[in-house]
Amino acid sequence: MNVASKMQKSMMEYCTIKKCPNSNEKLIIKYIVKGMRPLTTVEDPDFVELIRGLKPDFEIMSRRTLSRRIASLYENMVSNTKHNLLKIPYLCLTIDVWTCKGKTRSFMGVTTHWITHELERHSAALACRHFKGSHTHDKIIGLWTSAIKQYGIESQKITKLVTDNGANFVKAFTSQGITAEYYSETEFDFQEVSTILSTTSSDDDNEGPCHVPPHQRCASHTLNLICTKDAIDGHSKFLKSALAKVMGIWNKISRSTQAAENVQDVCKKQLIRPCATRLNSLYDSVSDLLKQGELNRICAVADVPAFLSLEIEALEEYYLCTMPISVALDRLQGEHGCFCGELIPTILVVEKKLTALKLQSFKHSGKLLDALLNGLKERFYFYINFSAQHHDAIYASISHPYFKLRWIPEERREDLRELFVNFVSSQSEVLSSGLQQISRGSSMEKNSQDDIFFEFHSNLVEKVSGNQIRIECLQYLDDTECELSALQKFPTIKKVFIKYNTPLPSSAPVERLFNFSGSFFLPRGSLWQMNSSRS
Repeated sequence: MNVASKMQKSMMEYCTIKKCPNSNEKLIIKYIVKGMRPLTTVEDPDFVELIRGLKPDFEIMSRRTLSRRIASLYENMVSNTKHNLLKIPYLCLTIDVWTCKGKTRSFMGVTTHWITHELERHSAALACRHFKGSHTHDKIIGLWTSAIKQYGIESQKITKLVTDNGANFVKAFTSQGITAEYYSETEFDFQEVSTILSTTSSDDDNEGPCHVPPHQRCASHTLNLICTKDAIDGHSKFLKSALAKVMGIWNKISRSTQAAENVQDVCKKQLIRPCATRLNSLYDSVSDLLKQGELNRICAVADVPAFLSLEIEALEEYYLCTMPISVALDRLQGEHGCFCGELIPTILVVEKKLTALKLQSFKHSGKLLDALLNGLKERFYFYINFSAQHHDAIYASISHPYFKLRWIPEERREDLRELFVNFVSSQSEVLSSGLQQISRGSSMEKNSQDDIFFEFHSNLVEKVSGNQIRIECLQYLDDTECELSALQKFPTIKKVFIKYNTPLPSSAPVERLFNFSGSFFLPRGSLWQMNSSRS
């Protein structure tokens, strides 16, 4: 074969590789990627037979071509996401690190979230990268800054970085004199992140130190700590023994096939078991067990000690006492319909419900309720007391049409109303420079469950006076509509809502990235390695 023929063949191969996949090829690529299947699937005889049975004249791509097509589509996705994010004025990031079973590999996940002018919540996964070495705060900083640089995200656009309560995250993101949001038994020697970044050698040293956005601890993770850690001090004698026995049931069915089958025959289902990495799992597991009834029959078939009547009473009281926190935790783990403005009202409602439970005559849970209330007040101290360092969360709540002023205690309502009105009046020009007014409706409607969870007094009614922005604020606070679409009548309030409700109260979205964790280490070819190295 002469040189010209070789060059022509090479060019044909190049064009074949670079051409855009047709619709059938895109379906195959989606099937491979979504299911985390090995790249060699396209060369599996049974798969080939299936495709040719459906479409005899279809030419199936090779494994190498599939790899290149996935890489090309990935680059296009990154480019499109980068282009779209450039138009977004405010972003929220959620970050977490996950270690696989056996502690052989770790990954860092990064997701970003924003609110459109149509008042719709949108999200994107930015990274799920292999995290090598110890999970130190400086490595965390390096990985998340690398992720946002890949997408051209300016750190000034990030309104909040949301992580769990891990000491390494707290140390990484607590900077510029910002104190920790909640108390912690562990003392840390905090170092300025700007100092770390400015002294760390990198290829971008000439760009200067990086702006570090405000850090927010995951509210759901904090509520879970109250139920699992703080509550221990309030466990009664009978509750401790009851929890030990239910743990014995869960351990037995996880270790013995026969016990698991016997329990399943009694319950007609598999029992939910607690998981250390899943928030609310202890409450959900206890709730599932209590719903089965006949606890001692379950104990008998599982061959574990039976419950005393007082232990069952203590377990039922535990379920009732932890219910307000657990319901709030699940609400705050939402993504598409959850906003930062729900955080403080939710905390105050939990405090109110726990206080009301103290008036009931529980035999075993008086100290438990005290422990839960103390944990809530200590960990959310700055929110409950409307601290100045969390005024942004107050603005988020008041600018949410469902909440407005209804969630604020009567003795503080007038003060916070003035705080909000004065703030919006002073920030109107800044908000106008960051957002453009658009008059489209919202697809987000009030959840009927909101009225069940929240209990508010009627809206305040006040005569309107003052300048135009102040008039708009007072008209908004007096408006009776609760849907987000009501913000279309109040353009300035809408801008406040978009900016201050962009943060999520929980880092749960990034933890959902790791739902595919079980697929990472099965025989999958090189798909996960390719994606984790590129993302």
